[in-house]
Amino acid sequence: MNFLKLKCASAVALGLAVFAAPALACDKNASNDRISKVVASGEMQRPTRVSEGFAAEVTEKFWASADVKKKQDLADDIACSVDAKTVSFTRDRSVLQTYRDGKAQ
Repeated sequence: MNFLKLKCASAVALGLAVFAAPALACDKNASNDRISKVVASGEMQRPTRVSEGFAAEVTEKFWASADVKKKQDLADDIACSVDAKTVSFTRDRSVLQTYRDGKAQ
């Protein structure tokens, strides 16, 4: 009986490890492509290192028109591409919003 429970638990753990690991990993090439598209549109400058993480200067038009999901996705892409835990969006050097460990602050 205990062997059966152990075998079942091992199978579940293996399944979680196989399917969860790719979801947690980021694709730097895809993230860089998405960032490049936003930069090419003129709505954002390339992220730069600041005292605490990285910051991306965005236009007022982008900030006003972007929904919460778009901002979160872009923050996740920046964090992935530069291996940073903290990403801030700025406008005229004023912080609009900061994302730390993938969560809005």
